[in-house]
Amino acid sequence: MSPPENASTASPKAVSCPAWKIWANPIVRRYARSRLRPQGLALWLSLTLMLAGFIFFMARAFSLYRGQMPVVDAERVPLLFLLVLQGIILFFLGVGQSVSGIIAEAEEGVIDYQRLQPMSPLAKLMGFWFGLPVREWLLFASTLPFTAWALWRGQVPFQAWSSVYGVLITTALMYHATALAAGTVIKNRRSATLVSMFVLALLYTIMPGIAKAGFIFFDHLTLWPVLNDQYHHFIPREAGEVTRLLRLLDPQVKFYGLEFSNLFFTLVCQAGVMLTFGMMLWRRWRRADSHLLGKAWAVGVFAWIQVLLLGNALPLIEPGSIFPSQMFRRHFRTRHFEVEPTLAEGIALIGIYGLISLLIALVLIFLITPAPEAHERGLRRAKKLALHRVPVFTDAAGALPFVGLMIAIGAAAWTLFAQAMMSSKWFPGHALPDHAPLVLFLVLANAMLAYHTILEGWGVKRLVICVVAIGIVPPLVGSILATMHDSLQPLAIWLNAASPAYGPIAAAGVLVPGVEADIPLQVRRAVPLSFVFFQGLMLIVSAWLLFNLRRVHQSRRSKLG
Repeated sequence: MSPPENASTASPKAVSCPAWKIWANPIVRRYARSRLRPQGLALWLSLTLMLAGFIFFMARAFSLYRGQMPVVDAERVPLLFLLVLQGIILFFLGVGQSVSGIIAEAEEGVIDYQRLQPMSPLAKLMGFWFGLPVREWLLFASTLPFTAWALWRGQVPFQAWSSVYGVLITTALMYHATALAAGTVIKNRRSATLVSMFVLALLYTIMPGIAKAGFIFFDHLTLWPVLNDQYHHFIPREAGEVTRLLRLLDPQVKFYGLEFSNLFFTLVCQAGVMLTFGMMLWRRWRRADSHLLGKAWAVGVFAWIQVLLLGNALPLIEPGSIFPSQMFRRHFRTRHFEVEPTLAEGIALIGIYGLISLLIALVLIFLITPAPEAHERGLRRAKKLALHRVPVFTDAAGALPFVGLMIAIGAAAWTLFAQAMMSSKWFPGHALPDHAPLVLFLVLANAMLAYHTILEGWGVKRLVICVVAIGIVPPLVGSILATMHDSLQPLAIWLNAASPAYGPIAAAGVLVPGVEADIPLQVRRAVPLSFVFFQGLMLIVSAWLLFNLRRVHQSRRSKLG
């Protein structure tokens, strides 16, 4: 079979280059030759230089001659505008090229051909990671002379600009790895691009709000924390001094009993995410049909996320920084808003923590659960090798033990968070009941076990039908009914309770009573009754699904004789 037309035909010496030699990687060289041709590069380079030059000279001229600013202050004005342009180039253009490029390579057969090359999977991964957005990296580099001049003449300290631009680069690398993973999983080019852009928009719009409620891990997957730290060096000195003093009111990142700088914590979080996405791509390069994550790795990722979430959230409870009301007061720097955290806020945060843990676990379960066909292939292979069962850590093995571990980890972390919240100084006289850990465990177990058994026993299509019919439609209908008339609110609560996603929110409200004063009697009765009924029903359904999954496994084994 002849290689694809645009596939690499590197020499043996080049092919055997180590992964860290990015400049000698044949995949990077191929993309450099194809994407840096003068005909295509000239237009993009000219447009980038034109925009960067306009931003630089326009901002300087306006500040010097219209704003009558000192030279040092005027030189700082273009910096943030240039940073926005550089972010667009690396984040949006780079992500778009990475995700569409990897899908195009798969469609043209280049990926399959590259698997036959005598290169290590890591070297191939590095080649596509740095090679696909090579033009965007060059366009970014073309804007740096303007930035360097502004940093020099604006007297921006080395520690300030090096930390911001260092995190800018690591953030871009993380987003490019995310795009490669999305392009590897989603075969439709447009859908993969939209998913990648949606994730970017989510990180810079919704996630900062969630981060301000104590879950700051998500905020450190962006450039914001480090830029906020050094923001006063990138604006005129007088305004910068004000923002610096205001920034002193915000503590560094608190992690359990420790304090870290935003730079260090951002690099740690991003390194963990890049390592995880790198593992996904490495596994796919080793074998095209492998799961994106191994079972043990997925459990480790879930435990790592729980450690980070707890480490960020627990130190913020006693000072009150985790509560939305206090966040509002700190954000607007006003003492006229002296309302103490309410019990409703604490209950809502407990429910949100459980919901976030559940959603993360469902994504990881989806990645490690074998499809019915994959499980059957694993059984055939085990029989061929005269094994009693499919090896536990292989992709074809059932994921139930690892789902159980994630349930235990999630329930333990959720219980620790809820107990810390209710035992804080803000809620004297309130405490979690002794059976709270069991209830929280049950809520996670019902949803995760049902999700896993349907996926492993009957496949993705039936799982999607169940998720839409049970997890999405009832809350949507319930929300509509709740807004129509007060008399329909009990019915809306019963419809919401049918969704497993509502379980964590309802569990927090049922376990911590005390906010019923302004709630109608029918609604107060509906919340615990609907919660107990549907959780009991889900427990029965989960047990039935597990029993039937066992029968499905036995049926598959019997077919093989």
